[in-house]
Amino acid sequence: MAEINRRRTYIGQAILAAICMLLIFLHLLPLNTVPTRWAAPDLILAVTLTWVTRRPEYAPVTLIASIFLLSDFLFGRPPGLMTALVVILSEMFRARSKSIRSVPFPLEWISVTIGIFAIALINRMILAMVLVPVPALSLTLAQALLTSLAYPIVVLVAYVVFGVSRPAPGEVDALGHRL
Repeated sequence: MAEINRRRTYIGQAILAAICMLLIFLHLLPLNTVPTRWAAPDLILAVTLTWVTRRPEYAPVTLIASIFLLSDFLFGRPPGLMTALVVILSEMFRARSKSIRSVPFPLEWISVTIGIFAIALINRMILAMVLVPVPALSLTLAQALLTSLAYPIVVLVAYVVFGVSRPAPGEVDALGHRL
């Protein structure tokens, strides 16, 4: 039984890593060279928050940090800033995962939305403090809003396609601890 749970955990971690690497790859593809007037949702953040709120054992902090540090380097963002913000946010959700499990989805969605907007605005403030050029506030807010609106779709896809759901009452992990 413990072997099956451990295997599921490793498979969940591999799926998270593969999805994030695919999203990074698709983001780097030069499909259109004309700049757009809107910001696309941060699907890597939405997927990560889905995994953390639904199955925290599938998203260890080292995996999250390595994915976002790689994306910082590849997307030309200041290395470590977004990584640190996402790690802090994911650890806050991980600490609250048992209480989030018992709330209805709209409340989970609201708390994730608050977190998305918080890290977007904190990232913007830190960049402005160190005099790094920042995009327009409307773009930052639009990206946060679109990421928030994409969250339910990501949760649905994670549940239907990958089977990432909230733990059932009484479910135990590989070591026999209650989830």
